[in-house]
Amino acid sequence: MKYYIGEIEETNGEFEYHTKYLFSVARNPNAYANKTAQEWRSCDDDDWDKNHGGYWCYGTLISENGFKEIPKEDFEVLQKYLSVL
Repeated sequence: MKYYIGEIEETNGEFEYHTKYLFSVARNPNAYANKTAQEWRSCDDDDWDKNHGGYWCYGTLISENGFKEIPKEDFEVLQKYLSVL
C-alpha cells in the first residue's frame, strides 16, 4: 500500500479553489485521483472536457491537480487530525 496527498482544483469563472485530500492505494494512484475528481461534485463520464482536462459540473471545471506520495507515518497523523481542523 502507498499513501498520498492529492489535490482537486475547481475553476469557477475567475476563481480557483484548491482542496487537498488523503488517499491510499495498492496500485495506480492516477486512476484513483481521476475518479476522485470525477466524483467530486457528482460528475460522470459525459462531463469530461479533454480540451480543459477536467469535468464540467454545474458551471465549474473540476480537475485532478496532482498528488504526492508521503510516508505511512505522515498519512496516519494527517488522517487522525485533519477531521478536527
